Amino acid sequence: MKDFPEVNGWTVVPLSGDLDDFAARDVRRLFQLLVDGGAVRLVVDLAAVGFVDSTGLNVLLGAARRARDGNGALRLAGAVPRVRDLIDLTGVAALLPLYQDTAAACV
Repeated sequence: MKDFPEVNGWTVVPLSGDLDDFAARDVRRLFQLLVDGGAVRLVVDLAAVGFVDSTGLNVLLGAARRARDGNGALRLAGAVPRVRDLIDLTGVAALLPLYQDTAAACV
């Protein structure tokens, strides 16, 4: 498995492409491996994600639940306007903090 940078105790997980039904299984498995491996403070860098659908949102919510179950947390960072708007409109932002960039999320 790829190593992810750690900043101030937060593991930064950059995603790219579309976070949709096609990518969901792999991304879900990635978060499962990270959390099972002890990385429970996660910052998901969405700067290179152009599209998220309901399946992708469910993957993020599930990863956040797994992190919380391990006494951690999950934060979102760097979402492009289209993705940020979807996160806000669906109410996911109330459950998963959304930061301007990874530097702000890792404080």
